[in-house]
Amino acid sequence: MQIMRWLTILAYLMAAVCILSVLLSGPLYKLGWWSFGSIFATLKITIPLGLFALVLLLIGRFSGAAGNVALLVVVVLGALLYLPVTQALQAKKLPYIHDISTDTSNPPEFSQAMRQARSEARNPAEYPGPETASQQATAYPDIQPITVAFPPAQVMARVKTYAASQDWQVVSSDAQTLEATDTTFWFGFKDDVVIRLQPQGTGTRVDIRSKSRVGQSDIGKNAARIRAFSKALNS
Repeated sequence: MQIMRWLTILAYLMAAVCILSVLLSGPLYKLGWWSFGSIFATLKITIPLGLFALVLLLIGRFSGAAGNVALLVVVVLGALLYLPVTQALQAKKLPYIHDISTDTSNPPEFSQAMRQARSEARNPAEYPGPETASQQATAYPDIQPITVAFPPAQVMARVKTYAASQDWQVVSSDAQTLEATDTTFWFGFKDDVVIRLQPQGTGTRVDIRSKSRVGQSDIGKNAARIRAFSKALNS
């Protein structure tokens, strides 16, 4: 029993380290005190450490070595670990790509204004090429050009309304193109979007490209963004 109590104390310490790491990672990255690599290096340690702490706390609670506080810590730690754990599992199922486009043969290009905004991005503005297109086709076969039965001017108005509803920061726009940046809440990661309109009969063909500034894998975020945009545009 004495050994179990010491293990429970160790579990509390590990849980505290994990909780602080998860809670501080976002603000520290936004402040520029942590690098992108530091975040994921820390999470690689935090996740197994946190899961081990959860096991020890549950054993301690049900063996009588820990009180009700242990259950509270388990709930808090479990809630904080849920997202990084599920994302880590998701990343293993998806290809390591971060540039998704409805048109992979002639993807919409970023303008000079967006390239300037991306000047410090780790991922270059250029489209990666056929290998990425092939991996996208396998992982996200539903990502296809969007055709709507409205003229480009009317479609662009809807595109701007959608961008505003998503709190995208519009970088540039004209009659046929809109470029914007979507920033994640916690870490402040930035993904850039370019939307291109082309007349097609009496309607409009809409192509959208979404690209992450950092990271080799986007964990499906860019594809999800394009799906949400397509659904909203067709609704």
